[in-house]
Amino acid sequence: MPRTLRYFLEANSPGGCVSRFDQLGIPGSWRCWVVTGGSARLRARLMDQVGRAMAPLCGTVEEILSLEDPDRLTAAIFPGRQAAVADGELSGAILPRCPGGYQRPVSLWPCVRHQALWEARRELLRLEEARRGLARDAGGYLYAAGAMLGDLASAGAAALDRGKLRDYARRLARREFPSAPRGRGREQVRFLSALTGKGPVLLTGTAAALCPRVIAIEDGWGAASNALLEALRELALEAGLEVISCRCPLFPFTKLEHLLLPRLGLGIVTLNPSNAAALKGLAQRQIHATRFCDREQLRARRERSRFLRRGAAGMLEQAGALLAQREALGRELDSIYDAAVDTDRAEAAIAEIVAEAAG
Repeated sequence: MPRTLRYFLEANSPGGCVSRFDQLGIPGSWRCWVVTGGSARLRARLMDQVGRAMAPLCGTVEEILSLEDPDRLTAAIFPGRQAAVADGELSGAILPRCPGGYQRPVSLWPCVRHQALWEARRELLRLEEARRGLARDAGGYLYAAGAMLGDLASAGAAALDRGKLRDYARRLARREFPSAPRGRGREQVRFLSALTGKGPVLLTGTAAALCPRVIAIEDGWGAASNALLEALRELALEAGLEVISCRCPLFPFTKLEHLLLPRLGLGIVTLNPSNAAALKGLAQRQIHATRFCDREQLRARRERSRFLRRGAAGMLEQAGALLAQREALGRELDSIYDAAVDTDRAEAAIAEIVAEAAG
């Protein structure tokens, strides 16, 4: 049976929707189908059928979940076949790279009755405009949450003994990472968590499937865990290990949230007040981030830290409510596009792509 791993490759961040669909494969050796046209549900059905056909041929299938509806796919990656299929009409739309040579554009627009969409144009435009407004408003709340959590992390960083932390990282790496040099390891970037149209989602099942051993870094400030994970990431790459770097969706370019080392069956995760309930049962061992900090400095900032955490939680809750409204409008939009689809032509187009991918 193939192993199914689930991730996100997008994040709702303070700077807007961030896409990491550059991680779909390696140009020159991989092949990727980029699907446009029709509804998000129709494109997801194509990806699901490609996945069903490819699964028996692969040891591992990576399902990439939608930010709007995490029960729906936006991509599927088949490492054993060096192939992937992706929705080309995401918030961070994919522009096919080297069309035909690496990414093949696949259009489902010929399967759509365009006159039906023309007749529904006013409703389509109304829904799209409302969705843009909700995304913009949610972004404001995410920006405020990011500012508060950034302030909290800055306070934690000011109390951090970086020399002590680096020494600990080297000791942990000597104990856990193989010493034989293999050349520099390979890194993949993923999101293991996201704020979606159906609320916050943390994909603990993926961590459990890849990593029978989990070490949790308990860190309510957000600075020491990031610094320790970045140090361990670099040491793991130096040891020639495959590294899956799971970035923080609120700080997708500057903060590492979890580190997965599949060959070692080891995961090193960040445990904080927002995910403690989901992650505590996975970890066999905990590292308390305060061991690397000046505790007097942290105590002096305790009241402010509580205010910042409460404020950020409130901002994230408001952002989540707006994203849920946006997702509901997306379902209405999809219903209009679904009603305009020529089902027979769509099924024939899907069958052709499935046969080509699995051939």
